Formats: sequence, C-alpha cells, structure tokens
Amino acid sequence: MKPFRLIHSIIATFNVAGTLLFIVAAFSDCISPNTSVFFAYLGLLFPIFFIINCCFLLYWLMVRKWMLFFVILCSFFVCWKPITHYLPFNPFPINIPQDNTFKILTYNVMAFGYRDHTATNPNAIIQYIADSGADIVCLQEYMVSTQRNFLTQEKVERALYMYPYHYTAPLVQKNQYWIGLAVFSKYPIRSSRKISYDSTFNGSTIHEIDVDGKKLIVVNNHLESFKLTMEDRTKYEDFIKNMNAGTFEGLKETVQRKLGSAFLIRAEQAEIVAEETEKLKEDYLVVCGDFNDTPISYAYRIIKGDMLDAFATSGSGLGITCNQNFFWFRIDHILHSPNMTAYHAKVDNISMSDHYPMWCYLEMN
Repeated sequence: MKPFRLIHSIIATFNVAGTLLFIVAAFSDCISPNTSVFFAYLGLLFPIFFIINCCFLLYWLMVRKWMLFFVILCSFFVCWKPITHYLPFNPFPINIPQDNTFKILTYNVMAFGYRDHTATNPNAIIQYIADSGADIVCLQEYMVSTQRNFLTQEKVERALYMYPYHYTAPLVQKNQYWIGLAVFSKYPIRSSRKISYDSTFNGSTIHEIDVDGKKLIVVNNHLESFKLTMEDRTKYEDFIKNMNAGTFEGLKETVQRKLGSAFLIRAEQAEIVAEETEKLKEDYLVVCGDFNDTPISYAYRIIKGDMLDAFATSGSGLGITCNQNFFWFRIDHILHSPNMTAYHAKVDNISMSDHYPMWCYLEMN
C-alpha cells in the first residue's frame, strides 16, 4: 500500500499546484501586462491548465479519492464564468428574428492568400465573402495591388458588387500595393475615421452605418500581433509535438522577446480603443476584428467592458479562429452592446488564410 500512497501524494502535490495555476489563469486578465507580463502568459495557457485539471478530476474519480475530487470540482465552479466564456455551449439554436436583424462577418484575410481573382480562377476568400450573405463585412490584413496582373481594388469591388458601400484604410503603403483594414456594407456608411494610436501595421477604424434608420457604430480592429515568423511557428510546433528541453530552449528566446512585447503594445492599443468606444455606449455598437488575444486576456477584457461576446452567448465550442502550427486559439471576436442580441455565432472552416472567418446575426432590440 505504501508505494500507492506515495504515488497519490506526489500526484496530489502536482494537482494542488495545477489547480492554483488554473484559478490564477482564469482571472489573469484582471492584471495589466504593464504590472506583470507573467499573468498574460498564464491566460494564454488557460486551456492547457483546464485540460490538466480535467485529467486530475477523472483520476481521483477512478481511485475514489473524494476529497481531492471535490477540490477540483470546486475550482471549476469558481472558474465557471471564464470556462463558459472560453468554451461556450449553446446546443439549441434559437430562431433568428426577421426584423431589425443583420448578419455581420469579421475575417482576417491574410492579403487574400496573395492570389488574384479572375472569372476563370476566382479567389476562394473573395468568393466566400460574396456567397456569405453577410450584410456588413469587416476585413483585416486587406491587401490590394496597383498592378493590373495582381488583385486590385477595382477587382475586389467588382466581385463584391452586392456591397455598394465600402471604406478602406491603408496602414502600410508601398509602391505596388497597400495593406490595411476594410469594411463592406449593404447599408449606407455615413462616416468613417481611424482611431489614433502609434503602430506601423495595426489599426482600428470607427464607422457609423445607417441600418434601416437606426444608427449602428462598427469598430473594426487589427491589434498588435506576436509577429512570429514561420521559423518561430515551426519551433512552437516542434515543442508541442515533442515536449522536451531541447525544443523548449529553441522556443524560450522567441517567447520572451516577441510575446512579451506584444502583450504590452496590445494592452496600450486596447485601452485607447476602449476609451473611444466608452463614448459610444448609448448607440448600437459592434466592436470586432482580429484582437490577436484570447477571451482570457487583458486586451480583450478592457475592450469588452460591459459589452457581450457574440460567440460566448450564441456559439459553441472553442471557436478557434487561428489555424496554423498548433496556434489553436480564438483571437477574432465580435463584441456588441447589451441593446442587441446575438444569434448563431459560428466560425467557418476556409483555410486559404491563417485565420478562419467568424460571423453571427445581431438583432437591434
């Protein structure tokens, strides 16, 4: 019996440490990266801590150690709100109202996969948007060329003719192309402007859209990314597959240098966006786009404020929007003011970009 008791004691010790980390990770978004970037890393690891604690829960159930079983169960109750926000479960779809409802789509198109669009060889991303039936489309990493033999703004507008209103905001301009943000709408766009914050590649725009006589404010965002190269992503993939000291050392420097600085920059951008949206709380408000951060992160929490997350309230599952090299996170979001109701939030599987598109229906109550 003694060897088993020793094994249980060791497992229990790891269990206590894992449970504490799980609880801290669940509420890590309350701490600004400017105070301590350590909590930002914990938030990123939240799903791993959740899986580990689920394994512990099953283990104590099998060996009938009820005290430890109930300790973990209690930790799940304590973290119930972060868990259901990160992993929502809404299995019974509600009928979508016909009146005062529109469909919105957010999509980081990764420069449309760097492909042209022609009648004989259509671009899969542009074709998806055209067929989506969305009323308002918010795009990030939108890139068009000035060269006729590449994808031009004219080609995009012609392909998306069902959207008579659009606004583009170049963030990076070169001689032969520009890349930035874009909004396409079936409803009139009354005004548009950029939110001012210091960045060479990222940005946010605010749009006033007339939806059947109602004023809707849409904020389209592309916040600071981790700027991971393909080599960095390969190191991360090797670490996930092998989990050894050698692969960890190769990843450690990248994590400290790139992820840490990105958390800090994103926090500042999020605070500026939140300050702008705070002034618009009385209107119908949608804040969406590529936040480059998960639902348990300081940047997400600051921007969200008292808004609702469309996927958390009407979607199911992890809703993974980043899809390459084991970076399986929901980092694209659709947030909306409480005077709207979300229906059928979903992430579609189209792999031409390194992001999946997210969409939902919103009812203006």
